[in-house]
Amino acid sequence: MMAQQLKTFQGKVNTGLKATGEAAKNGADAVYSKAMNNPRTAAAVVLGTGVAAALLWLANRNGTFSALHKKVLGNVRKAPTRSRRARAA
Repeated sequence: MMAQQLKTFQGKVNTGLKATGEAAKNGADAVYSKAMNNPRTAAAVVLGTGVAAALLWLANRNGTFSALHKKVLGNVRKAPTRSRRARAA
């Protein structure tokens, strides 16, 4: 009796998950096809991908933000200091 109930519940859960997955895939496919048929959306996707790639390239080229921050602080600390004497008028 108990095993039969468990099998029944398991069948309902599997069926529900399968239907949900198919609905999500169908929805994603519909959104993708609608977006790719609109030239503005396609241009925005290409432009956004390019900007993201450029930012990732810059981050890898220059190192992380903390490394860049340390580099700038080091340069500022090495900079010559101004004289603290008052100017003669």
